[in-house]
Amino acid sequence: MMSAVSAATGVTNLNRTGIKHPPLPNFCKPLHSFCDRVGVSIAFAFFNCFLLAVSTVLDVVWLTN
Repeated sequence: MMSAVSAATGVTNLNRTGIKHPPLPNFCKPLHSFCDRVGVSIAFAFFNCFLLAVSTVLDVVWLTN
């Protein structure tokens, strides 16, 4: 899940800044609200990965007791 979130972050960054080599446009200028929503979704996905890690640690601590 973490690798998927990282890939989505990279693709979103490319779309936000535009790609310099080929003449591809900045997709976030005409779709500003869409890019903001995708950014919030990616932030929640990172938060989900953090909660999953905390849950795993708590389960290991609980099982060792």
